[in-house]
Amino acid sequence: MKKIVATVAIVVASVVIYSFANNETPSSDKGLATMKVDHIAIGVVNFEENVTFYKEVMGFEEEVRWQVEGLPDLYFAYLKRGDFKIEIIGNPKSKPKNVVPNNFGEHLSQQGYVHMCFEVESLDETFKELNAKGIKTFVPHDSYPLNTTHRRSVGFIKDPSGNVIEFANELKKENNE
Repeated sequence: MKKIVATVAIVVASVVIYSFANNETPSSDKGLATMKVDHIAIGVVNFEENVTFYKEVMGFEEEVRWQVEGLPDLYFAYLKRGDFKIEIIGNPKSKPKNVVPNNFGEHLSQQGYVHMCFEVESLDETFKELNAKGIKTFVPHDSYPLNTTHRRSVGFIKDPSGNVIEFANELKKENNE
């Protein structure tokens, strides 16, 4: 019996040591080490208009729609594109949390949710498609230095509720040689 216990202890210790040596998370760690992005929630007044915008303009698919018992004025939908989901929460009686920004400075000066960003290959093609669908550009796309070593090309639109959406190219490292 002692040999079996000793053998089991050696096997368990070997697995734990191997896991740590190979940067694997022990199976007992089911907390923050397993964290990944699930969704962003957007509160809107016009539920159907926003669901339609994200489906028809942005290419999301509706995953599920529901209501919560006891909250008759609220409508919910998960819209999915790849691994990313947006939860639309519609309430015709909701009041704006923030003032919808009229300019880029106001937009960046808000507290809380500021915008979501989608990486795209071509900003020219993306904005051409959006404009052809009747979506106005909020901030024209351009290339901006982030600091002395990095640059990013970005542009912005708004959804029907005034929520700002950024489109960006991959973050580039400047070649300062």
